[in-house]
Formats: sequence, structure tokens, C-alpha cells
Amino acid sequence: MNHTAFRPYLWVMMQQEKTIIRKALKKEAVLVHQLALNIWPKAFEQILSKAQMDYMIQMMYAPDVLEKEMERGVEFYILRYNGTDMGYTAIEQKVPGAWKLHKIYLSQQLHGKGIGKFQLRSMEEVVKGYGAKELWLNVNRQNKAVDFYKSQGYEVQKTEDIDIGNGYFMNDYQMRKILD
Repeated sequence: MNHTAFRPYLWVMMQQEKTIIRKALKKEAVLVHQLALNIWPKAFEQILSKAQMDYMIQMMYAPDVLEKEMERGVEFYILRYNGTDMGYTAIEQKVPGAWKLHKIYLSQQLHGKGIGKFQLRSMEEVVKGYGAKELWLNVNRQNKAVDFYKSQGYEVQKTEDIDIGNGYFMNDYQMRKILD
């Protein structure tokens, strides 16, 4: 299914400050990589060892890995706040009517401003535009974001321990929200 025909760019204004979310182009895999280097480790520094974080950054965020994900249909979006790129998301259709939110990260400078809710709602709107009835995500069981997702209508479906190689596991909850 060609999803680019639906909404190649999502431009949104939020309150008085300019917050834009747009679909990333394949050539912007390096930008997503840079954002991940600046944002992702801070989200896990209290949960994962430095060695596991280094391993996962290479496994999930090397530019060639991101490009391959884009080629297989994972859509990446960049959040720009007041002229600076400060967040990213990734979504993928898993089965008809169900999408997975693979990644949603926002610079810690923007936490507590309602922008994370805006970022999540924007992705929900994008997938609803594609006909999705539900959105799935995985979140580390120790991550404080579990409570955030619950507050946004997501429910834990199951617990997963995913072997990612090199002796490491992702100890996650799989969560789901039925979209209205």
C-alpha cells in the first residue's frame, strides 16, 4: 500500500509556539540518527547499561538501518519546535487496520509542555487517516512513559522479553489503543 499519497507532510501549529511534524525523507536518515544520539540515551540512562545502549543505538539507529526500515515501509516523522528539530517518531502498518508506533522520542527540554501528547496524537491521526483502528507500541517496563501511555488511553496487552542479541533483552510491555 502506498501511504505517501495520503499525507506526505503533516504541518500543524500548536498554541502560540510553532510546532511542526513532517514526514522524513529517506535522505534524512542521518538527521534521525543525530536526533537519536541526542535524545534516546537520556531516555534510558537510568534503565539500561551504557554497553546495552551503545549496542542498541547501532542496531536501531545506524543510518543504513534507518534507510532499510524506510524502504520496507516504516514512516519516520520529525518534530520541529521553534525552528529546531527536537523529536522523532516511526510508524509501520503491521496488518490491515493495525499500525505499530516503533519510536516516539522528544528532547527532554520539551518534556512537561504537552508536546509529547501532541506528538502522540499526531501519529494517531496519521494512522487513522490510513484507516487504522488500533495503534500498538512497546515500552520498557521500567520506563516512566508507561504511565504516560496509560493516561493517553493505551492498555497493556502482554509482557515481552525480546532477545535482541549480544546477550541483551528488551523487557517490554506491549500496549494498544483502540482509535476512535
